[in-house]
Amino acid sequence: MDTFKKKVKNSFDEGADCYDKHSSIQKEISKNLLDLFFNELKQNKEEFSLLELGCGTGFCSKKISENLSLSRIHLLDISNNMIKKSKIRFKNHNVFFFKNDFDFFDNFENYNLIVSNMSLHWSKDFLKLIKKILNSIKKKSIVLISFPNSRSFSSLKTKHHKLINDFPNEKKMEELLNNKKFNFTMKRMIHELEYKNIMFFFKSLKKIGANVSNNVFNIQDLYSMRRDKGKVRVNFDISYFFIRKIRD
Repeated sequence: MDTFKKKVKNSFDEGADCYDKHSSIQKEISKNLLDLFFNELKQNKEEFSLLELGCGTGFCSKKISENLSLSRIHLLDISNNMIKKSKIRFKNHNVFFFKNDFDFFDNFENYNLIVSNMSLHWSKDFLKLIKKILNSIKKKSIVLISFPNSRSFSSLKTKHHKLINDFPNEKKMEELLNNKKFNFTMKRMIHELEYKNIMFFFKSLKKIGANVSNNVFNIQDLYSMRRDKGKVRVNFDISYFFIRKIRD
C-alpha cells in the first residue's frame, strides 16, 4: 500500500466512530443518489447482486437492501474500522465484507449492481478505475455512483488551492460512456454549507476521516489558512451517474 492510501486508511480508521454523527452531507448525497434513479432500479427484472465500493458505515447499502430484492450484498472498504461499523448495521443479515482498496479489486463481473457514494474520488487514478469497472461488468449490469466533481470547493480555491484536493472531471467520465456499450444518465447538484472559517471546514472533514490531501503543500500554505478568519461558504458540487451496460 502506497503512502497516500495508507493515509486514507488511517484517517478513515480514526473517523469511523464519529462518521455517522458528522456525515450529514454524505447521507444527503446518498439519499439523492437513490432517489434520482430508484425508478430505473425497480425496473430490473432480475435480483441484484450488490457490491458497494467504499462502503463506510454501510448506510447506503442498508437503504438499498430495504427497498430492493438482493441475492447477495458485498461491502468493500479500505478502513477496517469502517467495516466494523457496517457489520453492526448489518449484523442480522447475510452480508459479506471485504477489507480492501477498490483500486486493486478485480471481480466486478460477479455483480450486476455496483454502487459507490462519495468514495471513488479517493482512487489513485479515478478514470482508470472506472474503465476497469466498465470493462469488467456484464451486459445489463448497473453502476450507480456519486462523487465531488472538479467544480467542488471553488470558493476556497482562489486563496487556498494547494490545500484543496483535485476531484474528477465529469466531462471525462462522460467521454468514457459515450459509446454503444452503455446507456447513462448524469445529474448534477450543488450542496452548500457555511463554516465559521476555513479551519472549521477542515476540522469537519477530519471528524469523519476525509481530511487527507492528494496535493503537495508547504508550511506557508498552512499559515495562510490559519490566518484566514472569515466565514466560508463551501460548495459540494456533486455528479450523480446511473450507468447500464447494454452490450458486452
